[in-house]
Amino acid sequence: MTAPKAFLLAAAALLLAGAAAGCASDNASSGGGDALTLAAIPAEQNVDPTVSYENLAKLIEEKTGREVNVVRSTDYNAVIEGMVSGKIDIAEFGPLSYVLAVNNGAKITPVASTIEKGMPPTYQSYGIVGKDSKITGLEGFKGKKVCFVDPSSTSGYLFPSAGLLSKGIDPKKDVQPVMAGGHDNSVTSVASGTCEAGFAFDNMVDHTLIDKNVIKAGDVKVIWKSDPIPNDPIAIRTDLPDDVKQKLTDALSKDATVDSLVKQGICAKADDCAITSDPAVWGLAPVEDKVFDSVRDVCAATKNSSCTKQS
Repeated sequence: MTAPKAFLLAAAALLLAGAAAGCASDNASSGGGDALTLAAIPAEQNVDPTVSYENLAKLIEEKTGREVNVVRSTDYNAVIEGMVSGKIDIAEFGPLSYVLAVNNGAKITPVASTIEKGMPPTYQSYGIVGKDSKITGLEGFKGKKVCFVDPSSTSGYLFPSAGLLSKGIDPKKDVQPVMAGGHDNSVTSVASGTCEAGFAFDNMVDHTLIDKNVIKAGDVKVIWKSDPIPNDPIAIRTDLPDDVKQKLTDALSKDATVDSLVKQGICAKADDCAITSDPAVWGLAPVEDKVFDSVRDVCAATKNSSCTKQS
């Protein structure tokens, strides 16, 4: 028997709270010297966020005068609950997990979103199969063992669900769903044949795992692409002190690009200047809540339970 969702959420929050003990402020009147806690939705299961977000943490420390502690989570719900409970001050979300956090009462404001240099602020979900698969479209996913990422993943579950439903396939009843936990795990599971098909975001398939020599080009085939999805937002707690919120907003929306970090001396050179766990991210740009209305529209169209308030 699986544990109740409320218990799992509480356990996840306790893990994050323990990691952030003495670091995150618990209320709006926290002192000026309190450390800030930064977390991120895991795109890859085997990536250490304390390394991936080191440069961003340094930027925030310089601009706010506060220590930044990066906490690790392997679960989407842990970051959502951490923001809802006020144990996390700053978080990078996926578009759906951001919407879900707001729906569940998180008092947060999106201040920036990830961007690739010279690219639009959007990405896509890919439907993938193994290189020798005979499947040529989403219709072929029916009855198959299909890897998703997480019920709170935009490109790893929500948009794939919409794609399947458009073909008359119920993602809960008409396939054998597997939650891989990370986009990397979804891709490698399809490449190895553990899953007969799966979903992941575009850059994980096109570049990240190939560049890391985890898979070879051609190990998986892309047979479906979603409509454009708004890039990942970074949100901050709205009950932080006003001066801290302003400094965070300025740092994240104006100063967080590879070129800027090199100029400020935070990074020695552009090639070594990771901003998030996605190596394709060149920087952050200002964003508003209304950008994510397209995600809410897909939630409404699919009647996806992952979009609603958790009990």
